[in-house]
Amino acid sequence: MAHEFIIGLTEHRTFGNLFQAFLIEKKRSFYSIVKLVKLHDLDGLNLTEKETELVKLTNQYSDETLVKKFSKQKEAGKFFQEMDQSLFQEHISPYIDRHMRQIALLLMQQNTRLFFKQAKYSNLYEEDLIQVPEQFSKATFCFERTNEGTRYSLEIKHAGEPIKILHKKLTIVTSQPCSFVWQNKLYLFQHISAKKLTPFLEKEVVAIPKAVEEKYFNSFVLNIVKNYPVRATGFSIEERTSDKQALLSLEPNLKLEAVFLPKFKYGQTEYLPNNKSSVFVALDHAGDHYSFRKYVRDQQWESQLLNLLKQMGLEDRNGNFQPKGVDVLDPTDRLFEMLQWVNKNKNQLQEAGFELQQNQFEKRYSTENQDLQVEIKTKEDWFDIYAKVRFGDHEIPFIKLKRNILNGIREFELPNGEVAILPKEWFAEYEDLLPFVKQDGHTMKLKKYHYQLLKKRLQGIDKSFFQRLDKISESASDPVAVPANIQAKLRAYQEEGFSWMYRLYEHQFGGCLADDMGLGKTLQTLTLLLKLKRLKKQIVIPKTVSNDNQLSMFSEPEEPENEPSQAATLIVMPTSLVHNWENEIKKFTPALKAYKYVGVQRKKSLDLKGIISYYDIILTTYGTIRNDYELLKEHEFFYLILDESQNIKNSGSKTYQTITKLKAKHRLVLTGTPIENSLSDLWSQINFLNKGLLGNQAYFKREFITPIEKKNDPEKQAKLQTLIRPFVLRRKKEEVARDLPSLTEQIRFCGMSKEQQTTYEKEKSIIRNNILQNIEKEGIKKSAIVVLQGLTKLRQLANHPSMLNDDDEAESGKFDEIFRSLKSLMAENHKVLIFSSFVKHLELLKQKIESEKWKYSILTGQTTKREAVIKNFQEDAENRIFLISLKAGGVGLNLTSADYVFIIDPWWNPAAENQAINRAHRIGQDKKVFVYRFITEGSIEEKIQLLKERKSSLAEKFVNSNNPFQEITQKEIINLLS
Repeated sequence: MAHEFIIGLTEHRTFGNLFQAFLIEKKRSFYSIVKLVKLHDLDGLNLTEKETELVKLTNQYSDETLVKKFSKQKEAGKFFQEMDQSLFQEHISPYIDRHMRQIALLLMQQNTRLFFKQAKYSNLYEEDLIQVPEQFSKATFCFERTNEGTRYSLEIKHAGEPIKILHKKLTIVTSQPCSFVWQNKLYLFQHISAKKLTPFLEKEVVAIPKAVEEKYFNSFVLNIVKNYPVRATGFSIEERTSDKQALLSLEPNLKLEAVFLPKFKYGQTEYLPNNKSSVFVALDHAGDHYSFRKYVRDQQWESQLLNLLKQMGLEDRNGNFQPKGVDVLDPTDRLFEMLQWVNKNKNQLQEAGFELQQNQFEKRYSTENQDLQVEIKTKEDWFDIYAKVRFGDHEIPFIKLKRNILNGIREFELPNGEVAILPKEWFAEYEDLLPFVKQDGHTMKLKKYHYQLLKKRLQGIDKSFFQRLDKISESASDPVAVPANIQAKLRAYQEEGFSWMYRLYEHQFGGCLADDMGLGKTLQTLTLLLKLKRLKKQIVIPKTVSNDNQLSMFSEPEEPENEPSQAATLIVMPTSLVHNWENEIKKFTPALKAYKYVGVQRKKSLDLKGIISYYDIILTTYGTIRNDYELLKEHEFFYLILDESQNIKNSGSKTYQTITKLKAKHRLVLTGTPIENSLSDLWSQINFLNKGLLGNQAYFKREFITPIEKKNDPEKQAKLQTLIRPFVLRRKKEEVARDLPSLTEQIRFCGMSKEQQTTYEKEKSIIRNNILQNIEKEGIKKSAIVVLQGLTKLRQLANHPSMLNDDDEAESGKFDEIFRSLKSLMAENHKVLIFSSFVKHLELLKQKIESEKWKYSILTGQTTKREAVIKNFQEDAENRIFLISLKAGGVGLNLTSADYVFIIDPWWNPAAENQAINRAHRIGQDKKVFVYRFITEGSIEEKIQLLKERKSSLAEKFVNSNNPFQEITQKEIINLLS
C-alpha cells in the first residue's frame, strides 16, 4: 500500500512545538505512522524535490544537529540537561525559529498535508488535520489619543475576516514573524512578531498614561508607524513620496581615501543606500500635537540611479562607490581620478538628478568640463604645434601645462582659485612628446624624426607628408628598384631591407639593420651603396705609397680618373670582419671602389682627402678610429656605417665618443644584437644614428631603462617601440624562413693577430725547409708523414697559437671571430653545433664559454654517457652550444634542435664536414640551417679552400685518394707552403 508523506506538528521535550516529517499509511478510520523520516532515509524514498527540502529543513534542528552546532559535548542527553538558558534564548531558539518559518512557507506553496501529532501516539485522525492557508494574515495597530492618554489595540484579519484572539488558546508555531494554529488552522503573518501579539491574548486594549506619552510616541509608536499598518485617531500620519533628492558626495572614508557616497534625501534627512529600512519616519511634536511624516522609500528610483552610476563606470564597495581600478592608487591619485570622473560625467549626473557635493577637503576642486584643442602645422624639418585648454570658462595655453606634465603634477590652479586636475590621459599622450619639443612663445617645435609621436594627432597636418614617411615602414609593399649591376639575386626580405634603408636615406634618417646572423646584412648594405653611387667627374688622384693590404681593384692611378660626386662611405667594423667585407665587395659589387684603412701601413697614405674623394668605400676598424680620430674628424663622409655596432654600446667609451663626432651626411648601423646587456646599449646606437631621438641619457634611463628593466612596464615598452620602429629593422631567421633555402653555407675569413702572423710565418719557413730536406733525402713517397705533420702544425697555428704551445699568450683572429659570432647567436637564442678536428681547439672554446657562464655540452672520444649528453642538449632550452669532435660525433647523431653549424677548422675532404652538417640538417628538422666555415686568411686553410673552389687536381687527390700524400708532388707542396 502506498505511503503518504506528511508534516506533523509535534511537541519536543525541550523546544516546544516542532515540525517533523513522517510517512503515514491509511487505515479504515485513521492513519498509522509508518516512519519518522530523517536525512539518512532520503536515498531509499521516492520523494519530490519539495518533500526532500522539507526533510532537510527538519534535520537542521534534529537533536544530533543541534548538539554538533551548539555544543562540544557528544551526549545529547547531557547537552539538553545542562543547556544554558541564555544560549537557548539568544541562539538556539532563533535558529530553530528560522527553519520552522521556512517549512511553514513551503507548506503554503504545496499540497503536503499538516497534522497535529501527539508525541506518545502513532495514529493520526482526520480531526488532527491542520488547514494551511494560501495567503498571509494581516495585523493593524489601532491608536486612539484622547485628553486622558493613548490607547491602542490590535486588529487581525484573515482573507478579510476578523480574527478575535482574546482569551483564545493559540498554539504558537514561530515567533519572528509570528505564526500560530487556532481551531486547526495555521495563520502566518509577514511582519508582526509573537511578542507584539501575545499581550492581546489577555486584554483587548493597552492604555498609555499621559505622563509617559511623549516617551512612548518617540519610541514605541514611532517604531510601530515605521514597520506596521497603523490606524490613528488624535494624531496624524502623513505619507510622502515626492519630497526626495539624490546626492553624490565626494568625501574621505575612515581610511582617508576619497569615495563617492550616493545618498537619498527624504524630507530633511539623508539616508545611505545600504540602510535596510524601507520606510523612514519623522515625528514632529509641537505643543500637544503629534504628527508623523512617513516616507516610503522609492526603491525603484534608487535602484535606477545606483545602476546608472555602475553603468557610468563606478563599482559598489559596501556602499562606497569608486571608479574601477582606483584601489591600487595612492590617496592623492585616487582623489584625482575621482575628480576626473566627475569632470567627464558631470552633465549626465546632473541630467539624472544628482546634486554633486564635496565634503571635508582642504581645497576646492574644479569639476568643470575640460577640453584640449591641438593644431599642428608641418614645416620642412620640424612641426609647429599650437594647443590650448578650456576649463569651463577659463582658456589656458597648453604650453603653461608643460611643467605640470613633465613633472607629473596634476593640480593646476585656475584664475578663480579652484584647482583643476589635469586628466591622466594628457600625461600619457603628451609626456612622451613634450621632452622633445622646443618652445617658441606659445608654440612648440618638434623635429621631423619624432613624427611617430604625432601620428595620432593629425589636426592640421599635411597627410601626404605622413604618407611619405610611412613608406619607410612599408618597403615591402612599395619596393625600390634594385641596381641592375648587383652581382647577386636578393631574396625578398633582402630587397625589403634594401628598400627600407633607401627610404631612410631619402628622408635623411639613420637606421639600424638588426637582422639575425646569416641573413645578409652586408649584401643589403652594399646594394644600397651601389644604388647611391653618383655620377663622376674628372680628377687626378694623388699617388700614394704602396699598400699591400689593399684590394686588387685598388691600383692607385697616376692618370686622371673619375671621382664620385659624394665622398666615400666609411664602414667601421671589428678587425676580424675586414676580410669578409673585402670578399663581399669583390663578389657582389665590383663596381664599387674600396680602400682598406687598417694596419700599420695606413698612415703611409699621403692624401686622405684624395682617398675619400676617389673611393666609394673605406674599410676600417674601431681601433683605427680611436687612434686616428684627430685625422679623420677633419673630413666628411657620405655614409658612416658601423658593423657589429654593439661595439659603441658604452656611451662613456672612447670608441663611442670618437665615432659619434665623425662627420657624415648619412648614418647606418648593422648588428644582430642591438641590445646585449641593457637598453642603454640601444640608446648609444640610436643616438649615433639620430641624435636626440631618445632624449639624453638621464631622460632615457628615467623614462625607459628603469621602468622596462625593473618593472617590465608594457606602456613604456610600447612608447619606446613607437619612437624607434621606423629606424630599426629586425628580422629573425624564423620570420623569413619562407625565403631561405633549407641549408645556407657561408665562409668566414678571419685575419690573424699580429703575434699569430709572426709565429705562423716563422713556423711555415721551418716546416717548408724541413719537408724539402726530407724529400731530398727520403723521396716524396716516404715523406708523407713529415708532410702531414707539417701541414697539421700550420693548421693548428692558423686556429690558435696555444694549440702548439700552452704558454703562448698570443691572440687568435679566428678564435675571436668564432666567439664574436657565437655571442651573437646566444643573444639571438639560437642553438649551434661546433665541430672541430682538434679536441684542444674545443677545449679552448670550452674555457671561454665557461667564463661567460653559458650552458653547453661537449662530445669527444673521451665522453661517456653519450646519450645523456645528447638528450640534455636536445631538450634543455638553456643549453644552446654543443662542442663536438668530428671523429666522435660526425655520424650517428640526431641534433635537430640546432639551426647553426660551425666548422671551425675546415680541411680537404668535404665528406666528413657534410656528415657533421647532417647532424642538424636532416629529416625532422623544421628550421632553416646555417653553416659557417671559419678559415684563417693567408694560411694553409685559405690555400686549400682556393684549391677546392678551383677543383684543382691537387684537391681531387685529397678528396678521392686513400693516401693523398703519396701522390702529391714536390711542386704542389712548395705551392702550398709558399
